[in-house]
Amino acid sequence: MATDSSTQEEILNGLHPSALEAVVESLKDEDNLAAFSGPWRSRVVWEDGFKAKALMRTHTVRMDEPEGLDTQDTAASAHEQLLSAVGACMMVGFVMNATRQGVKIHDLEIALEGHFDNILKWAGLDDAGNPAYGGLNAKLYVRADADEDTLRGLWKKAIDGSPVTQSVVRATPVTTEFEAV
Repeated sequence: MATDSSTQEEILNGLHPSALEAVVESLKDEDNLAAFSGPWRSRVVWEDGFKAKALMRTHTVRMDEPEGLDTQDTAASAHEQLLSAVGACMMVGFVMNATRQGVKIHDLEIALEGHFDNILKWAGLDDAGNPAYGGLNAKLYVRADADEDTLRGLWKKAIDGSPVTQSVVRATPVTTEFEAV
């Protein structure tokens, strides 16, 4: 395992295992659990055409649509970012659990794909059906210092414990409001 010269602490998968364990243990405290649980916030601001920016904590993420929709394709679309968010959250869970089990990861990639059920509803050309992804496929490619059963177990933990994935899987209710300003 690599060491960080400033603390001489072991680093595994780019993380400090003892610090990770401290964070996990801190969740047993109700105040820390509440802080990690949320609220999490994002604000999406329209810029022009189909361009928008999402503001989260100190981060800004740009969004746009493909060029075929009369835009410039300057950034990934919201639906592509949803796929990426699902994959990134699964990846975080996999790395966290692998690190906690002492498994060294060499390469990790998650490929995601989805197809819309009825994009005509999005376009206002059909009132029926669902414009959402009809399902998502996520495939993990991993090379790590563990046997296949261990890696499959880590993958299952990553999926089952992913807040973003489970928000999609369990059809999280969305409460909407409107205010004309």
